[in-house]
Amino acid sequence: MDIAQPPQPAPGPPLARSAPPADAALRASDADRDRAADVLRAATADGRVSTGELDERLEMVYRARSKGDLATAVQDVQPVPWSVRTPAATRDVGVLGDVVRDGRWLVGEEYRAAAVIGSGVIDLRAARFTGPETTLHVNAWIGTVHIVVPEGVEVHVAGTGVVGGFTQDRDGTGLPATHRITVTGIAVCGSVHVVHELPPAVERRVHRRARKGTGSGGR
Repeated sequence: MDIAQPPQPAPGPPLARSAPPADAALRASDADRDRAADVLRAATADGRVSTGELDERLEMVYRARSKGDLATAVQDVQPVPWSVRTPAATRDVGVLGDVVRDGRWLVGEEYRAAAVIGSGVIDLRAARFTGPETTLHVNAWIGTVHIVVPEGVEVHVAGTGVVGGFTQDRDGTGLPATHRITVTGIAVCGSVHVVHELPPAVERRVHRRARKGTGSGGR
């Protein structure tokens, strides 16, 4: 007597957990490649990637066809934490003057800054972070503040403007982020700009004040 065999399930797609992220297969644009290259150059300047390795990875980046290929080239370039004994900057305030925080400095989970009838620059490109996420509380009262963020970080802007506002120079790259930065606060008759490079005029002003030793904050 023949025994009926149970029906076999039809072959299906692989399990979801073994599939790559949905956007990994998306074609990479020239802008995506340039941003990934900036992440590698920053890591080289930091000593995390050697010059020889940089050349190899840049070749991978500029030959990449998908965002997944780009992610492979930059996914292990993570921020290097400083010693826990190093105090993190927590607050800078400028009243009728400039507030400047740039160069090498340690950023904790939260940092606060205010510019009152003045201007400010918070430069995070050479900063180190104590954890995977940082919240910046930035207030501009009749003033303008520029926040300079490094390549390879995820940025979320959630500030409130009253006859003023918060701006961001670009959206996310879609690549794995090395760090998450949330910018919040209030701009009253002022503005807070999140950028990857300072406008040339602001850069020159910061350099002039650095030579004179004016402005609050650290370098």
